[in-house]
Amino acid sequence: MLDIALHYDPVLRRADMAFNGRDFALDSTPATRLILSVGCERRARDDDDLPSATVNPAQPASLTEKRGWWGDSLNPAGRLTGSRMWLLQRQKQTEAVRRAAEGYLAEACDSISTDLGLSVEIVVRWLRPGFLGYRVRVGTTELALQMALSA
Repeated sequence: MLDIALHYDPVLRRADMAFNGRDFALDSTPATRLILSVGCERRARDDDDLPSATVNPAQPASLTEKRGWWGDSLNPAGRLTGSRMWLLQRQKQTEAVRRAAEGYLAEACDSISTDLGLSVEIVVRWLRPGFLGYRVRVGTTELALQMALSA
C-alpha cells in the first residue's frame, strides 16, 4: 500500500506532506497511516463526555461538538479515522485518564494492525504534572507525542 508521505516535525509538533523534488513523496511504511490515526480527531461516540464547557447536556451534541472527519460517513466499512485523544484535553492527571489514553490509541491503531498484520505497542505515561506522553510503535515505525491537559 502506498500513501502520499507525511513528515512529522517533533519540534513544531505538526505534520506536512513530504516532497521528492517537485513530486509528492510516496510512503510504503505504516508511518503516514500512524500519523493520521494518532494525530487526527476521531468523532466522539454518543456516550462520550465532551470536553466543551458550552455543551448543554439537555440537548444533543451538534456535528461540530463531536468533531471527526466528514469523510468517515462515506466509508462503507464504517471505519473511523483518527483518535479520541482530544476528549482528554480538559481532564485531570489520574490513572483512569492514562488508561483511557491507552484505549483511545489502541482503537486508533486497530485498522493498521488489522490491515497490515503488524503488532502495535503503546506506552502512555505522565511526563510531568499536566503533561501526558505517549509512544506508539507499529512494526519498526515509532511516533512519540505529548499533550497538555488543561484541568
